[in-house]
Amino acid sequence: MILTITLNPAIDVRYKIDNFEINNVFRGNSHKTAGGKGLNVSRVLQLLGEKVEASGFLGGNSGEWISSKIQEDGIVDSFIKTNSETRTCIAILGNNTQTEILEPGQKVSQEDVNKFLEFFRENINKSETICISGSVPEGVQEDIYEVICELAKDKKVLLDTSGKFLINGIKGQPYLIKPNREELENLLGRELLSFDELLKGAKEIKNKGCKNLLLSLGKDGAIFINENDEVFKINIPKIKVKNPVGSGDSSIAGFAYGLNNGKSMNETLKLSMACGISNAMIEGTGIIDLDTVKDLLEKITIEKI
Repeated sequence: MILTITLNPAIDVRYKIDNFEINNVFRGNSHKTAGGKGLNVSRVLQLLGEKVEASGFLGGNSGEWISSKIQEDGIVDSFIKTNSETRTCIAILGNNTQTEILEPGQKVSQEDVNKFLEFFRENINKSETICISGSVPEGVQEDIYEVICELAKDKKVLLDTSGKFLINGIKGQPYLIKPNREELENLLGRELLSFDELLKGAKEIKNKGCKNLLLSLGKDGAIFINENDEVFKINIPKIKVKNPVGSGDSSIAGFAYGLNNGKSMNETLKLSMACGISNAMIEGTGIIDLDTVKDLLEKITIEKI
């Protein structure tokens, strides 16, 4: 079983409006998903055939709706129930455009934080692989991911967040972090224009404490730096993108599945990329097609640099 942590889940509402522009009125159908990065990870893991337990904070009517949806998907609901209404996030997809409106998440109490940490301590040994994803709601200390990583120091912790929460989380020495180019540039405070600059920046961040780093480069594939500081370039096929939202989460799910099921690192990296690409080829968020994933595995190449 894999444990996923989503401290700031959301109802993800997606609109497809091809000619979207500001200062106009549109009518369109919406699609709602039990979201937040960790729940996207959970859903893809379940599709891959993995048993998944999900935790974090859920509250109010929105939290009840999310709870019902993840249980329908066969995911074990171990969320801490709070009095804070779970947030809603909106994505508007147009012709080669993506506009997102992300609520920050209502404040949770210190009592709720303590309940979560108590749950984590009591259940940590149920899973060898733990995925921590996304932002943190108000009321949670800035070093929460460092605390979680330190508690799980004997486990394989995959940390996928950004900004100060990533910087603090790295201090807990997670097994893997997965920034994208923009997140890496924000962490370093500088623009990375060339491949050499990207590689240098990735090494700089990795050296702050994480064991492995997977740098997502979108259509250009990814860079992986392992525990021995060996560097690998992952090349991916060109595809027609339908919805990129959730692709990074799907990639984390693929990596976690490979890791948890004893696959080689090459197999794990290919599965990670294939899951991310498959999600981008589908209208849904945090969804993969297993036949597509299998086909993509044959088209992804990895070269040592």
